[in-house]
Amino acid sequence: MKAYPSSLAGEVVKSFDVVGDVAVIKVPPKLMDGRFRLAEALLEELPNVKVVLRQTSPHLGDYRVRGVEWLAGERRTTTIYSEHGCRFKVDLAKVYFSPRLSYERMRVAGLVEEEEEVFNMFAGVGCFSVMIAKHRGATVYSVDINPDAAKYMHLNVKLNKVHGKVHVLLGDSRFIALSSLKGRMDRVLMPLPLRAYDYLDAAVQALKRRGFIHYYDVEEAKTKRDALSKVELKVARRLRDLKVGFKISSSRVVREVGPRAFQVVLDLEVEKLV
Repeated sequence: MKAYPSSLAGEVVKSFDVVGDVAVIKVPPKLMDGRFRLAEALLEELPNVKVVLRQTSPHLGDYRVRGVEWLAGERRTTTIYSEHGCRFKVDLAKVYFSPRLSYERMRVAGLVEEEEEVFNMFAGVGCFSVMIAKHRGATVYSVDINPDAAKYMHLNVKLNKVHGKVHVLLGDSRFIALSSLKGRMDRVLMPLPLRAYDYLDAAVQALKRRGFIHYYDVEEAKTKRDALSKVELKVARRLRDLKVGFKISSSRVVREVGPRAFQVVLDLEVEKLV
């Protein structure tokens, strides 16, 4: 970028996301005073970007919303994001969204059969849910506790024409798992790494006698293999305590989320024994 030496600008460029026509950047402390000039330079470098926001905090709280500051371009935080033939409207100041899960969303969708009923416990704006419904034709119960996320899920169901396939539910997925969906689901998605472990018992309760769980977690470790091993051991102990049969059909590191911190997914096959 012209506004700064490439060595400094590179610190920003290597860590920003583009969501639709919005760039979300992280600005190092030594560049904070010039962040508005930096954002204007980024607009010049990326003609498809119309807005530049700065991330001011990580994703926090039950709503998983990160803080953002407007820096340049049009004054908005909403955009339309396209992925694998689906389109999603998001407000980056009000809902959780990450373009870095694109591969993972399509990977999971590819495992689903048309006749399945799927429970997405932490759905956000509905990306996993819409993709499964649109590409596989399965029925998805799509739950989030954030009212803004539920609002955008409704919009995205209409945008992708999956009415009758994606059922949007606002509320705590534990309550829903133990009431209206108990014992009915073929597959459960748990794409909220910081809460999935606490909800694993509810996910099991939502399943039919046999089913699948896609479990996400974040683990600190020296290597990817160590992170996978630690999560596998933790989940295995929990499932044995819940007195269910299980098999880890696959496991993988989704991405590195910090220094020696890895987001991990386990694909679980579960059978209730009692």
